[in-house]
Amino acid sequence: MAVSDTVAASDAGAPRKQRFSSDLPQVWIGMALIAVTGFLPSFLGNSYWVHTFQLVNIYIAAAIFQNFLFVDAGQKSFGQGVILGLGAYVTAIFFGLHDYSFAMAAAIGLGAAALGGLLFALPALRVQYFHLGFVTLSAAIVFPQLLMTLDRWTNGINGISVEMPELHHEIGLGLSPLTILVAVYPMLALWVHYFIRRSRLGRQMRVAAISPEGARSLGIKPGLMRFTAFVIAAIGTGICGILYLPTVAFVSPQGFNVELSFVFFFAVVVGGRGQMLGPIIGIWIVFILPNIALAGFVEYRLLIYGFLTLVTVILFPDGVVGTIERWRARRGVAGRGEQAFRVDAFLDRLKGDRVAEPSGNVAIEVRGGTKKFGEVIAVNEVDLTVREGEIHGLIGANGSGKTSLLNVLSGLSRLDSGSFVINGREATRLAADRIANMGVGRTFQTPRIYPQFSLWENLKVGMDARTGDTGSDMDALARALEQEFSEDSAELLSHGQRRLVEVMRTVLKEASIILFDEPAAGLSQSERANFSRLVRFLSRQMGKTVILVEHDLDLVWGIADTITVMEQGRIVASGNPEAVAEDPAVQHMFIGGRRA
Repeated sequence: MAVSDTVAASDAGAPRKQRFSSDLPQVWIGMALIAVTGFLPSFLGNSYWVHTFQLVNIYIAAAIFQNFLFVDAGQKSFGQGVILGLGAYVTAIFFGLHDYSFAMAAAIGLGAAALGGLLFALPALRVQYFHLGFVTLSAAIVFPQLLMTLDRWTNGINGISVEMPELHHEIGLGLSPLTILVAVYPMLALWVHYFIRRSRLGRQMRVAAISPEGARSLGIKPGLMRFTAFVIAAIGTGICGILYLPTVAFVSPQGFNVELSFVFFFAVVVGGRGQMLGPIIGIWIVFILPNIALAGFVEYRLLIYGFLTLVTVILFPDGVVGTIERWRARRGVAGRGEQAFRVDAFLDRLKGDRVAEPSGNVAIEVRGGTKKFGEVIAVNEVDLTVREGEIHGLIGANGSGKTSLLNVLSGLSRLDSGSFVINGREATRLAADRIANMGVGRTFQTPRIYPQFSLWENLKVGMDARTGDTGSDMDALARALEQEFSEDSAELLSHGQRRLVEVMRTVLKEASIILFDEPAAGLSQSERANFSRLVRFLSRQMGKTVILVEHDLDLVWGIADTITVMEQGRIVASGNPEAVAEDPAVQHMFIGGRRA
């Protein structure tokens, strides 16, 4: 019986789990709301509301891309109004002032918006979070002044008027081509956001946003992810700017003040960060209420924006949609105790007749490796050889340099002197993502678990990091894990279970070398036994090379082929477990039991 068949049989009588993510239902609800506000005023023949909701829908689309940039890519940008303004203004310049065709002018405007996104992406390579927000905020403040200063090209404070009657011509049921465009585009933006989020690229972006170190250990370049996100958001927002031009039929510097960028940002916060429906509800609250319902107080718009945001955050800490979604998720969340995540049943089905033994080939070789942090020498002239297929235990007291050595081997830190090779390839100066793509996987002392993902998606990011073809057994394992854990939350997992998830992620990555950093910490006795079986399975059944940093000496002595002992950054003993146990240099480690 296949492993997937086993899981299917066990699930046959189980109650249906609550959906982990409501993204797809929110997309459908969002499309329905956009359709109502986009088409209903035209059906009723109310020209004022037709124009109003055309602008609202354009802003909804821009807020959707702000939401993507803010949450999925983790980039705090206060300058998306600038991107929309570039798309609108450059299109107006070439169409309204230089008589280009609208299609050609729009293409140039979209290029300008994309270029603006590239300029925003450059500081994102060096600064993050709200520091980046301040950089983009400065652009939003300067942009209107720049438009007035460059009056030779922009027509200055007088702005640019355009006429496109063909887009406003009624084609039936009160609808015009423009009405259809500005209603369909935010729907398309919703789907784009949804499909990116569900894609390999989207998962990698979110991993890079949450844990840059975890991303690099999976072969992901966080800088590239941020750069890509800005370009995607800029193109999407630039199209909003192009649609803005025929909708308003006029552009001026006053139309792209800093408050426009605030509208998009506050809409995401008020509606619910990361929620697909959030930008729609957010724009309704932040834009419609102050600009339409409270039109008599239009000069106090910024104050109203701030007040609405403050009140909403107090009443709905996760935004309107976010708070409702959290309440929904909590209703259906249930833990399964120590059985919440077990992998032994899955691995039993993968066992074959092949038993691999450590070979004489060298997987990792360190020569004279030294790493300093100021005056502190964390790794001191280390020479280390790890054979292919072996389980190599790395033990020592806290502060002995074990994790520092793992960080060097995985590229998260660089040697000050010395060198190391991985599978015969010089790797001393390689970045962490390049080392990961050479077939190196690792876990961390604090497990890298992503609560925004389901339990299966936490595992799937390991599959996303694969660099080669997979075997049918591993594909079967992945299908079984997906069927079992696709709707489970990772938030209720114990610390020990989170460690097992991270370990299983490295298995799905199919790394040939796996670096474990204290993986048994926090595990119960049964979980430790399962972990020992897993490590033996990786080495003997799958031929993986394992370096195991661990304080539980009983566990290490039970599974290791070779043990290396570190003390104050130096290697003081190395060899098979029996020889190391008899070495006088390490006898003091066993006083009071086998724990280092």
